[in-house]
Amino acid sequence: MESEDSGTAKYLGHRLRQWRKTIPLKGYQLAKKIRISQGSLSDIENCKSLPSADTIAKLYQHTNLNIIWLLTGKGPIRKPQNIPGEEADVNEELEAYGEDANLNELIQKLIRTYYRGDPEKKAHISGYLMGSDPGK
Repeated sequence: MESEDSGTAKYLGHRLRQWRKTIPLKGYQLAKKIRISQGSLSDIENCKSLPSADTIAKLYQHTNLNIIWLLTGKGPIRKPQNIPGEEADVNEELEAYGEDANLNELIQKLIRTYYRGDPEKKAHISGYLMGSDPGK
């Protein structure tokens, strides 16, 4: 059981390691994914240092880790699902292809464009994907 102070930043490293092991992801894999050294990740997870704002931003951008939980210990361990329907499948695909940063970035851009774009952009994306999906 966590103490009353467990929400403080001094436990951030323990929470990061806890989340990483739920994936499961090796330390070197996470370090590569968020583009920091293995030593830096080890220092963070062993509570020898706190992550930089850049590292926290990379965790947010390249993982499903809920940054609020990481910082405070409050809320769900994973990001809340914002896109209705098939986002869980998209997140699983991102994890599977997580080593390919370009693909990850392209998928995120596609999702943003579809959900925030005008109807014409949505129609173009839908039309292209419906005609090009080799899995269906």
